[in-house]
Amino acid sequence: MGTNIFAKKSRENSIFRDERFLYPEFVPEKLPHRDAEIDSLVFALKPITEGKKPQNSLVLGKSGTGKTVAVKYVVKELEEFSDRAKALYLNCFEFNTRHGILTEISNFLGEPTPRRGIATDEAYTKLLFALKRAKFTPIIVLDEVDQLMYADEASKLFYDLLRVVEFEKARFGIVLISNDFSFSSKLDSRVKSSLAHQTILFEPYNPQQLKDILRERAQYAFFDSAIEKETINVAAAHAAKLGGDARIAIECLLRAGRLAEKENASQLSPEHLQQVFAEVDASGVKKYVSSLSEHEKALLSLVPSNGQASTGELFKKYSSSVEKPLTERSFRAMVSKLESLNLIRAAFTEKGVRGRTRKISLMVPKDAVLKYLD
Repeated sequence: MGTNIFAKKSRENSIFRDERFLYPEFVPEKLPHRDAEIDSLVFALKPITEGKKPQNSLVLGKSGTGKTVAVKYVVKELEEFSDRAKALYLNCFEFNTRHGILTEISNFLGEPTPRRGIATDEAYTKLLFALKRAKFTPIIVLDEVDQLMYADEASKLFYDLLRVVEFEKARFGIVLISNDFSFSSKLDSRVKSSLAHQTILFEPYNPQQLKDILRERAQYAFFDSAIEKETINVAAAHAAKLGGDARIAIECLLRAGRLAEKENASQLSPEHLQQVFAEVDASGVKKYVSSLSEHEKALLSLVPSNGQASTGELFKKYSSSVEKPLTERSFRAMVSKLESLNLIRAAFTEKGVRGRTRKISLMVPKDAVLKYLD
């Protein structure tokens, strides 16, 4: 018998000590530069440990600013500290309907509820029944919650959940995570009032903070001396250019490390990183472009591949390129959303005759944008 094909691929050089430290779902034991944000989350959820009602939270920030990992870290610590709390994490890219979320919560509470073949009201009734028997306070974490807005599901769902608290006298913790800074303004006024949430803002990481985060992860993910000195700096600089996106930087390290191992290299070098940047950037483009509305896609397609365009110029082009253009105010909101997704940069210029304006430029490759717009 011949040698096993996997045995043939054994390497002389190993780069990774444990690559799982670079996976998107990994929750580290330390989160550099997010102490204040973590404290705010702890303050909101701590009442559960004393049998009291938690405060709801809306966690806002651009992509890759540590929102998700911070929330997961806090609820994990809470579950370890007290058996009075259990968290259900749902990403609204996957669970984007009121019905789907209500059935998931029912199942989480121990009431078997099928996702199909059951009316939404029945799913809600099952949820109430399960909640009355639950011996813990559920914390419902809805990530990328802005995805619920496209089908007008958010206000209805929150009304359901808040009704539980107000009329059934049951306890619920709600943590919403979004990169849409105008999210709460889109909610029904009654829901907004009942939600009574605190807003926790995650600012983009600066280059030095990105270096600290990458060094922390690299220490556990790679063997000592397996990374050339400049590699971390190059990854941090690339992520800083894309709006301070730590997730992009971490994924670049993972893919570049795999490339170095494939080549049987003794070290991970900046050259390995350079080879994966375009691929990683394009994967981020695909995720967010696919979720955009037709109007947002139309606007994104008009941003020049090189150079800049003013918001006034883009608004004119946009208005003549779509059948029923949105108002100028809605157009500005679209610009802000695309900026929060790190797809464009919208920098204010000095005040001129017509007041301050913004210059719009692409932060991602134009060919990747056009590829995923269709």
